[in-house]
Amino acid sequence: MGEDPQGIPNNLMPYIAQVAVGRRESLAVFGNDYPTEDGTGVRDYIHVMDLADGHVVAMEKLADKSGVHIYNLGAGVGSSVLDVVNAFSKACGKPINYHFAPRRDGDLPAYWADASKADRELNWRVTRTLDEMAQDTWHWQSRHPQGYPD
Repeated sequence: MGEDPQGIPNNLMPYIAQVAVGRRESLAVFGNDYPTEDGTGVRDYIHVMDLADGHVVAMEKLADKSGVHIYNLGAGVGSSVLDVVNAFSKACGKPINYHFAPRRDGDLPAYWADASKADRELNWRVTRTLDEMAQDTWHWQSRHPQGYPD
């Protein structure tokens, strides 16, 4: 949401957003033969506002308690690349052009955060869905199709 990378985006959501507005022709989906429900990689996606909220409550905790504390912030569930593509397609009202490419070396089939400690100690959990992430990203990208002015 509002990410304006110089060059090729490193994250899935801004890359899909650039495909949706025509800045990129197609999304390369790396691997469609993973042992997952649809064959694509599964990851934990988190809305930037949920992440910011998590950082705030963690910093507040530090003010009350000294020491080192480590918290995983995430949804605690995985979504596949095609789940994200479909959510974005729904948000922008048109299909997202994608093609399958070979797996990348080192990519795992599926992983997501265990945020139970953040829930337990910080009373923090995500509040926004994958669909809301896609809607908010599309809201920004559709209003700034070429990104921020130089």
